[in-house]
Amino acid sequence: MKVKDPIANNVIKRIADRSEAGTIKFGDTFDQTNKTLEESIIDTLEELGDAMIYLEKALQIIRKKEILWNIKNSKTE
Repeated sequence: MKVKDPIANNVIKRIADRSEAGTIKFGDTFDQTNKTLEESIIDTLEELGDAMIYLEKALQIIRKKEILWNIKNSKTE
């Protein structure tokens, strides 16, 4: 599936790649899994928690780079 938005295309590809990796790792598709709704919700909460940690780290890196850029550029003024 292709759409006009290149960012959306990257997301679509990432989802497809992750699905393929999961099928290889677990031997079946997500549709074939026997997880309960509760197990699926718990898994999702755990994944979202991981995502929050990755995003917080990325935010810290961005802020550190902005601070360093500001310090560097304030010396030249």
